[in-house]
Amino acid sequence: MYEIFVRGKRGLNHVHVGSLHAADDRMALTNARDLYTRRNEGVSIWAVRSEDIAASA
Repeated sequence: MYEIFVRGKRGLNHVHVGSLHAADDRMALTNARDLYTRRNEGVSIWAVRSEDIAASA
């Protein structure tokens, strides 16, 4: 499971846009590009494995 973050053309920060399943990092980025930036609204995509995110309460 990957968490997907996208930075828009006018944005300064990446924003969490959703989650997806993928076999590896490359597939996660490819799928994220297809799902979350169809209208070219994103200029940068982060795909982060869910288990690699450390969060406070």
